[in-house]
Amino acid sequence: MSQDKDQQFVSSVRQTLDHSVTELDAVTLARLRAARLTALQGRHKPPIWQNRLALATAMSVVLVAGVWVLQKPVERDLPMDDLQLLTAKEDLELYRDLEFYQWLEQQREQG
Repeated sequence: MSQDKDQQFVSSVRQTLDHSVTELDAVTLARLRAARLTALQGRHKPPIWQNRLALATAMSVVLVAGVWVLQKPVERDLPMDDLQLLTAKEDLELYRDLEFYQWLEQQREQG
């Protein structure tokens, strides 16, 4: 039932619009034709500066993307002691007094 009402509404609107178009005077019809013709013929090309701006933007994006992709990752030289600390599976309590253990080792090597 709702579809029937929708169909009736669409039909009514279509008839009203068609009727209003057929009753347009000659001057209005001529102006509409002229506007339509102008719109079809007047598909303006963008100014040359817009083309150059678009090209410059595209080239900048390509350049930045190329530099970003080709950039080598920065390698940081981590001392092996630090690397061992980071990868250790033992309890980290031992490393809390690391300076003390390093000092103790130096004392043992000296004496």
